[in-house]
Amino acid sequence: MARTIGKQFEDNVKDSCPDWLLVYRPPDAAQAFNMSSKLRFSRHSPADFFFYHGASGFFYAVECKTFQGSCSFERVKEDTGIIHLYQIESLCNFSKYTNVISGFLLDFRKSGNTYFLYIDEFVDMINSINKKSFTELDMLHYCSPIIIGKKKLKVNYRYNIEQFLTDAENHMLEKKKGK
Repeated sequence: MARTIGKQFEDNVKDSCPDWLLVYRPPDAAQAFNMSSKLRFSRHSPADFFFYHGASGFFYAVECKTFQGSCSFERVKEDTGIIHLYQIESLCNFSKYTNVISGFLLDFRKSGNTYFLYIDEFVDMINSINKKSFTELDMLHYCSPIIIGKKKLKVNYRYNIEQFLTDAENHMLEKKKGK
């Protein structure tokens, strides 16, 4: 069975992680082909990845999303979107803890840019816009995401996860200083 673009993105992120980084990828919930009521009680994974950077003491909860143009999201349970309400709530819960960095790795395939967006900035953005999706320009207007360097291999990508960790941790340390 062929891998979806989203699963391939997750695989590329995992393959880009340095060996010294603890990486945990929780198993995905069982999926059915017809998405029938059989899935009513399946558990949702709280994030696609958990990273632990032992040298700095930072823990990461990361949800990966890849899409063509705009990214839809759910404001209420009845909505449908690429970013689900339970994912937003889960990342918000993780962000309450000291030394936890929580957010989305967003791959805008149309522009070729990949960013990390902190969950608090994401929530501020969706509370500021009056629509159910956002574009790359919307995100750049309302947020200060971290751009993730990447290089194209023959088919896959390698992301500069080490630089991302440095940038994210420096941002969090500056934020602590400002309090």
